[in-house]
Amino acid sequence: MAKTLVHNFGKNVSFSPTVFAEPKNEHGVIELLRQHRGLPVRVMGSRHAWSDAIKTDGLLISTRHLTQIQLNPNRQSVRVGSGCKIKHLLKFLKKHGLTLPSVGLIDEQTIAGATATGTHGSGKHSLSHYIRRVRLAHYEEPSGDPVISELDNGAELKAAKCSLGLLGVIVEIEIEVRSAYQIEEHTEQHNSLTQILEMEKRYPLQQFFLMPWSWDFYCQHRRETSTATSRTALFYRIYWLLGIDWLLHVVIVLLTRFLSTPRFIRIFYQRILPKTIIQNWLVTDDSHTILTMDHDRFRHIEIELFVLRSDLEAALNHAREMIISFADCSNPEQPLASVNKQNRPPYCHHYPICVRRIRTDDTLISMTSPADLASEEDWYSISFISYQSPHQRSGFFEFANSLAISMEKKFNARCHWGKFNPLSPSANQKLFPQLREFREIVKQHDPEARFANDWLKKSILNS
Repeated sequence: MAKTLVHNFGKNVSFSPTVFAEPKNEHGVIELLRQHRGLPVRVMGSRHAWSDAIKTDGLLISTRHLTQIQLNPNRQSVRVGSGCKIKHLLKFLKKHGLTLPSVGLIDEQTIAGATATGTHGSGKHSLSHYIRRVRLAHYEEPSGDPVISELDNGAELKAAKCSLGLLGVIVEIEIEVRSAYQIEEHTEQHNSLTQILEMEKRYPLQQFFLMPWSWDFYCQHRRETSTATSRTALFYRIYWLLGIDWLLHVVIVLLTRFLSTPRFIRIFYQRILPKTIIQNWLVTDDSHTILTMDHDRFRHIEIELFVLRSDLEAALNHAREMIISFADCSNPEQPLASVNKQNRPPYCHHYPICVRRIRTDDTLISMTSPADLASEEDWYSISFISYQSPHQRSGFFEFANSLAISMEKKFNARCHWGKFNPLSPSANQKLFPQLREFREIVKQHDPEARFANDWLKKSILNS
C-alpha cells in the first residue's frame, strides 16, 4: 500500500508517515496506540502551522472525527473534542449566548492544535491559558499499555495546556467560556508607536500594523461595548471581506509572484494602499466577526516573534533595518553589520507587519509564559508573512532565520512554536525558564519520547 503524502497549509513541510489513521472516537485512538506501539506518534489537526512539529515517519493520527461538544451545567466551561475546529465551537457557543475568552485571527484551526501551540488573539491571554482540563491518550509506565489520563491541576496541567503533543494524544479539552460580547472598532493612522501604546487603556483589544516602505502605523482600535450591532456593520464586513481579505491579498500575490521587484512593492505601500484604507469608520459587531480574518485563503508562510513591552520599540526598529537591508543586497539603505550580504538571495518584504499584545500565560512553555517568574510584563507578537510561492522562498527563509537569531540575541525574542522556528535548543533553554520543568513532566508521561519527532527532540527535549 502506498504511503500517504501529507502537506501542511504552507507547503513548506511534507512527509509520508508509515501509518495514517483517522480514529472515530477515543477508543479508536487507544486501539491505534496498542496496534502500533513500536512506532513514533504525532497528531494532525488542521495542518495550519509552519514548523516541523507535525512530521513523523511513524503513526500520524488525524483528529478530524473527534468533534464532540458538551457545555458544562455551570456554563463556565465547555468540553470539546480535540479535532473540533474553532469556528464550529464558536458557532455552537453562540447559540447559547457564549463565546471563548480569546479568539485569534484564524478560526480554521482545531481547538487542540491551536492550544497546543499557544495560539492567541490581541489584548487577552493565549487560548492555552484558559484550559481547565486535558484528557489524553498515552502509554502507561512501566506496562507500556495505552491508557487515558486526565490532567486538571498543578504543573502537569500547565504543561498540558501548551504541550505540542509531547504528553500524548489529546482527545478532549475543557476550556473556559464567557458571555458573548460586542466589540467597537475603528482604524486610525499613527506616526509613532508611542501614540498607539498610549491608547491601550481606552482600547485594550487593539492590534496594529506597521506598513513596510511607508513605515506608517495603522491601528485597529478595539474595545468591548454593550452597544448593539451597527447599522453599517454589514457594509463594513463586505468592505473587509472583498477589499482587504480578498482584493488586497490578490494584489499582494500578483506583486510577489509575478512582479517581484522591490520598486513595485514600495510604490504600492507608499502611494496606493494608504488611499484604500478607510479611517475612523466606527463600527460595532459581535466579537467573532470583528476579531477574525480570511487572509488564510491564500497560501503563505509566517514567522512570529514575541518580545516584552519594554523591548517592543527597539525590536520594531531592528526589524525595519533588517527589511531594508534584505530588500537590496547590493545597496541597502541602512546596512546592518550583523547581516552577511554575500551570496544571500534578496528578499523584499511585502506584507503589513502585525503586532498584537498578549497577557502573560499560566503555562510552562507557551510563547507568552512568564519570562521572569516574578514579573507579568505584557508580551507583543510581531508577525512577518510572505505570500511568495513555495519555490520562491529562499530569500524569506534567509530573512526569517537572520531576524529570529538576531532578535533572540538582542531582545530575548521567542519564536512561535507553530510557525517557522529556527532557534537552537540552547536559545530555547535560555528563553523559557520553566522548560526544564516541562521536560521532566514529559519524561514522566513519555520516557521513551514516542510522541516526539526529531525537531521536537532537538528544539525542546534536547535529546
